[in-house]
Amino acid sequence: MSAGKCEVCLEEKPKLVNCGRCGDRKYCGAVCQRKDWPTHKYSCQPKKQPSWILKITIPDSREPQIHRTIVCPDGATFEQLHYAIQIAFGWANKHSYDFVARDPTAEERPVEDIMALMKRRAAQDNGEQRDFGPRQNFIRIVNPNDHKMADSLHSYDRRHSQTPEKKADKVYIGEQFNKKEWKSAEWEYMYDHGDNWGHEIEIIGRGKIDDAFKCTEGNGHGIAEDAGSMPGWEDLKNAYRAAKPTDEQKEKMHWFENMASNFDPEGLKGRENFVDLDVINSLLTSNIE
Repeated sequence: MSAGKCEVCLEEKPKLVNCGRCGDRKYCGAVCQRKDWPTHKYSCQPKKQPSWILKITIPDSREPQIHRTIVCPDGATFEQLHYAIQIAFGWANKHSYDFVARDPTAEERPVEDIMALMKRRAAQDNGEQRDFGPRQNFIRIVNPNDHKMADSLHSYDRRHSQTPEKKADKVYIGEQFNKKEWKSAEWEYMYDHGDNWGHEIEIIGRGKIDDAFKCTEGNGHGIAEDAGSMPGWEDLKNAYRAAKPTDEQKEKMHWFENMASNFDPEGLKGRENFVDLDVINSLLTSNIE
């Protein structure tokens, strides 16, 4: 509260209260604030909050480990964060995705035997949503266009009847990262529910108020889309490392340089750590609204 003139009664008061939503309008008290709301609500915009600084890592990647540091606006949706991750890591945005807030105290899910897997598939075919083990996540934030993706069938494996689901285009970053109920949550972004490219999201701080995504640091060339999970990516790296590549390795390199969804005509030779922040930030600016 601070000294000044009330926006409604125009009386000068030693202490005024700001509108709790936008922080711009000043009132002598609740009576004047309620009186002003029918008019003020049309111009009242939520007060902008500092951006989130996120370190996003593909933990299964090795030599080098692939990671990016992204500045994310507080008011961005998780769908916009998805696009930012796709750009920063060089993915081709051809598969489904989700975000989960993992509960670090959850019991581990037992490994399914073949009979349990068959029962779960049968239940899914019948439209049932069953537990098949303890709940793992506080929330699952899903691709709003999941039904259009070729790998949508695998999304069933990530559902749980006790885990609420929300669509990524309707959920805001600050709203979720600020939740006291799951302050201990471990955030994960999963891309391609067939190859399962997991990304750990670590909140490392807050930045200035900003409406734009930025990538400030990174390491490791983006992984080839549809490489065949991490073993396939390792095979591709080994092909480029080979002094005398076999015919099979030459085919892999040709595929990556010419045919992969996110192909790179320059290949990986001597470029395994390559990250072009200028290109990434140019794409973030021009592709995310």
